[in-house]
Amino acid sequence: MPISLFVEEQPNGITFYINGELQFHTADEAIYHEYLTIPAIALAAQRFPNQPLRVLICGGGDGLAARDILRCPQVSQIDLVDYSQEVIDLGKQDFAFFNQDSLSNPKVMLHIHEAFAYLNRLTQEFITADNLIHKYHAIICDFTYPASVGETQIYSLEWFDLLKQTLIPSGIIATNAVSPDRNTLAFWCIYQTILTAGLDVKPMQLQIPSFVNHDYGNWGFLLASEIAISRSEIEALDLPSELRELSLKNLLQVFIFDRAIAKLRHSVIPHNKDSSQLLFYLLNRLNRSGQNQEDLEPIKVDFLDLCEPRQAIAIKKNSDPMSLDSLAKAWLTQLESNPEQLLIPSQHHSHTPEISQEWIGRVKQLLTQIDLSRLITKLLERSQELPYEITADLRELQTKLSNFQLSNKLMHKLPHNASQAIYIDSATRPSFSLTTAKVIGILSLTLLVANLAAPDAVFAKGSTSSFGSFGGSDDGSGVGVFGLMMTIGGIYWLINLANDNNQK
Repeated sequence: MPISLFVEEQPNGITFYINGELQFHTADEAIYHEYLTIPAIALAAQRFPNQPLRVLICGGGDGLAARDILRCPQVSQIDLVDYSQEVIDLGKQDFAFFNQDSLSNPKVMLHIHEAFAYLNRLTQEFITADNLIHKYHAIICDFTYPASVGETQIYSLEWFDLLKQTLIPSGIIATNAVSPDRNTLAFWCIYQTILTAGLDVKPMQLQIPSFVNHDYGNWGFLLASEIAISRSEIEALDLPSELRELSLKNLLQVFIFDRAIAKLRHSVIPHNKDSSQLLFYLLNRLNRSGQNQEDLEPIKVDFLDLCEPRQAIAIKKNSDPMSLDSLAKAWLTQLESNPEQLLIPSQHHSHTPEISQEWIGRVKQLLTQIDLSRLITKLLERSQELPYEITADLRELQTKLSNFQLSNKLMHKLPHNASQAIYIDSATRPSFSLTTAKVIGILSLTLLVANLAAPDAVFAKGSTSSFGSFGGSDDGSGVGVFGLMMTIGGIYWLINLANDNNQK
């Protein structure tokens, strides 16, 4: 697929972007590349003493990872697989000074290929278990930030299974991941996926100034092997000389995480090929506003001291968190548990939590302009198109509204502050049932979804008929009728989902 490459010259070096995402700044890229590559290569050299090491790099077409791997004299061959000839060309030309001409080194073999397909073909060549001569002692995965379901395949269970088949037993895998503090659930999703593939895995995090300046947060890496990685092994590593950023003392610190972040590894679902699980986590970052006080305490977890169970979580292969049904169920769950913090799940990388709050705010404004009693009457006129339970709930709501005997000001306030009005229980203000509360909430969500799908139909923009047809004009023709039908259909669909959730 086409990609956008951008190289920017700056006073202190150059920056490189792929599809708008920063790949490196030469001022601090050594932090990223040394921590990604050197621990894995040094550990492989320690586990396979006096053996020529074969290394596979997936991605890394800029040549910077290859530069650092070549620091280890025990490395005899590097196969570098990158799908972009353009990135390879930049690595050979514009980046040659920074990567020390690594892509022209005779030890480096370049393969212009998509990594998943390349490894699929490679594993087909490993016919017998004894065919270790072509397998690798270490595999380094240096990929761009995934922005689609297809791009998340190289973090899937199937991908890590391929890596296992390509790796010599007790060999080392190192992969870049995402930010543990900015994309916490996505980071742990990759972590749990590696565990589910039957590998021991140690998470790492560190600060890269250029990444922090781009609001990427701390950056994460994962070190994995079929054989458990121990603290004693890491402490005994023999690191190459003349490294710019990495030291053994600093390396021991990157395996330490805040407890509040670490404990969330138990709340995620692993990722499989062609699913949207990882993308869902990437798009829907965790809202930490509800942290417990204990999570705010400066308690740390050192993963070098942990031995996590492997294959601990089953993957729900039939579950698609990005489907409309799943997203709507997520809304309904939030509506019941924390309506004041309602957040619409994102389906696109440009959809931010701030946009969600703006949309919710607009729905609240819309509800203040709707005559709820008249809207319910209009819906009940089409009661034959609704299930009996929904019709009964609407009639209950209609009766209670008529019994309120409130001022016009309070009546207009009801939809706007539904969470307050629903739960008031006094002699003069009878309480609403939870199902009726859902009607109001579901109505809000339906208006929102319908507006996103067909704003001119729902709000009747540019038409003499407006949403005021529910409380003002009696004109039920044209787009106004379509908007009403979308609302009825939406309520029917969402309440069925709510009932399904309750049954489960």
